[in-house]
Amino acid sequence: MKSDLNKIWFSFSSNGAYNGSEPPFFDIEHTSWYKLLKDNYPLIQKELLNADEQKFIPYYNKTFANQPTNWKILPFKFWLLNYKKNQKKFPLTTNIIKQIPYLVSASFSQLSKQTQLKPHTGDSNAMYRVHLPLLVPVKLPDCGFKVLNKEISWQEGVPFAFCDAHLHLAWNNTNEKRIVLILDIIRPEFQHKTKWISAQMLASLLIQYAFQKTAILYHIPAFIRKWMMNTFAIPVYVFTKIHSLIMK
Repeated sequence: MKSDLNKIWFSFSSNGAYNGSEPPFFDIEHTSWYKLLKDNYPLIQKELLNADEQKFIPYYNKTFANQPTNWKILPFKFWLLNYKKNQKKFPLTTNIIKQIPYLVSASFSQLSKQTQLKPHTGDSNAMYRVHLPLLVPVKLPDCGFKVLNKEISWQEGVPFAFCDAHLHLAWNNTNEKRIVLILDIIRPEFQHKTKWISAQMLASLLIQYAFQKTAILYHIPAFIRKWMMNTFAIPVYVFTKIHSLIMK
């Protein structure tokens, strides 16, 4: 019988909260990209500090933060789709993250001052959700991150990874901003499905966007939502293949 550690879970096609047995935080110190991120933290931070803050945009789900525009991102990659404009403006950061195998998403993530993110679950358990802290005002209790029942402080230059499917929240109760580099890296047991997982994720997000003004979507049975996701993922998969060839 398959362990739930080898099963891919999507919030879009689920029947409720995630109850998998993954730990809140993963041990990543053995990975090649842990050292890569840690060693190159000063370069990424320097490039960030020279950035135009106006390039940050509100996170797509504005209901998570206590104020709709308090959680902002600057994306470089989103489920294998490249943001070439941002990548060209951050060549050092882009060159570093391109060295990470099975990276599917990357962005700078900013919590403005006096920001609290509500408890929420992510879209899937298929990846390591990695934070590389770049600007951290203070440690706990005024600025921190919690997955299930475990709270931690961000520490500049020290990456960590958590299971995005578990309930988690974040807060910055200071008068300064907090910025991390967020990366999604497909877990080893799912890497053979990287492109299909990315297509499924993009398909589910497109469906949610199409139904955003109505609550009908989540009255549809989970097995039908799964069918919708997998059906729409087929043309998305083809599109991303073409996109990757064009953007080479």
